Amino acid sequence: MKFTALLLLVLSPAIAFAENDLINSNKLFNFAEKSYPEFFTPEGMTTVGFNDYLVRYYSDTGNYIGTKGGEVYAYGDVFNGLLKAGAISDFVALEPDGDELLEKLFADGQSNVQVYGTGTVISILSDDLDGSRHQRFIIELESKQTLLISHNIDLSPRIDALSLNDQIEFLGEYEWNEKGGVIHWTHHDPEGIHVDGWILHNNVIYQ
Repeated sequence: MKFTALLLLVLSPAIAFAENDLINSNKLFNFAEKSYPEFFTPEGMTTVGFNDYLVRYYSDTGNYIGTKGGEVYAYGDVFNGLLKAGAISDFVALEPDGDELLEKLFADGQSNVQVYGTGTVISILSDDLDGSRHQRFIIELESKQTLLISHNIDLSPRIDALSLNDQIEFLGEYEWNEKGGVIHWTHHDPEGIHVDGWILHNNVIYQ
């Protein structure tokens, strides 16, 4: 049985993603790939969201690894089906709340810092078509700080289903401005030099 279907049948009811779920899950998945390559290869498989679970599938070994609510699950014949392996924090250090860092960067006027955050869409702007095309929208953090998300749609898919009051998570680069700041680099770097960013919206990862 497919892991995603098994999760629906066996595990507890779905809950909303907690803050830092994606970044902590990716840290856990990367750790598992490097520590247990006999189970989780090839490295760097895409993380997908499904009904509040985050999952990677490894085609070489036929195994899955997933997280939900801070817990870690593995699935495959070698695990005799579904295995609850423990908490994410049992394996990797969890990332701190991004709001505190973003608040400090704004107060100090700092830029060019890699940041993680989550917020609510409060305004959707027209796309910036001058040079590289960017989808633009404004989010509000739980701290009430606002950020302009400038998402490069030449290098990453556009979030066509984006609506007001939607929740998003992001990893990108912070640039200061007097209105709260701008987030760039929410996409992969085709040259492999810059840290890859992403946006998570409705269980879909855009990068």
